[in-house]
Amino acid sequence: MINLDRTDSPLFRVTVSGDITRDQVRDFYAVFKPALDEVGRIGLLVDMTGFSDISAGAMLEDVIEELGLLNDLSKMPRAALVTGNRTLAGLVRYTNPIIPRMEVRAYAPEERDEAEAWARDLPDPKHRRPGLTMIPGGSDDVLAFELEGYIDDDDMEDIIRPFRKRIDQGGKFNALARMKRFAGFDPEILFDRALLGMKWDAIRAMHRYAIVTDQAWVRPFVGMSRLFSQVEIRIFPLDQEDAAWAWVREPIPAA
Repeated sequence: MINLDRTDSPLFRVTVSGDITRDQVRDFYAVFKPALDEVGRIGLLVDMTGFSDISAGAMLEDVIEELGLLNDLSKMPRAALVTGNRTLAGLVRYTNPIIPRMEVRAYAPEERDEAEAWARDLPDPKHRRPGLTMIPGGSDDVLAFELEGYIDDDDMEDIIRPFRKRIDQGGKFNALARMKRFAGFDPEILFDRALLGMKWDAIRAMHRYAIVTDQAWVRPFVGMSRLFSQVEIRIFPLDQEDAAWAWVREPIPAA
């Protein structure tokens, strides 16, 4: 069963319980889509503590319906999922960065009040921070930046410009990225030609890359990057940022 409660604005409460069928998914979206059309921006609180299972057909139907909502995700900037299922919670953590225009967080059942407070507290769209902010590296050999919030194609020039400038100077360099509250990126930027060209040149010019973050989803992406690059990449927890700076500021060996 999937139930929508829209009586508590600015929050939509979605309760998922029992075994979910394809017809139930269709019935839910038949109600949810018109409700979403009637609001400006809304937070989502999805309670799955009573969820048991979902059929393959229902899962496929849900994916199709969600793809149809891609252009409306900006109406739902925050979605909190309450679940005791570790697999579901882990899936949220790893897929959140690639969900465009929406930040999704998983909460345990005992954190329900915290989940609701967070989902209600919608970010102000008029005060959107840049997705990337440069940080003084203290040396021409260190390029440092912070990723925060959500990155879309409007941020591409701000991302590419400092990297391209440093690459054009020639020689090897190190980089440091700080990620405290990175909310993801628009998947379309993965196919941006200018970004892809810059990344290729950066891989050849970079010696070390330190990522300072507590976000667990980063690790598998770093693992895959190591398969295609000889750049030394390390992840440092936020409380070990000083160690990350010391590592990238070590002298780069002569070629």
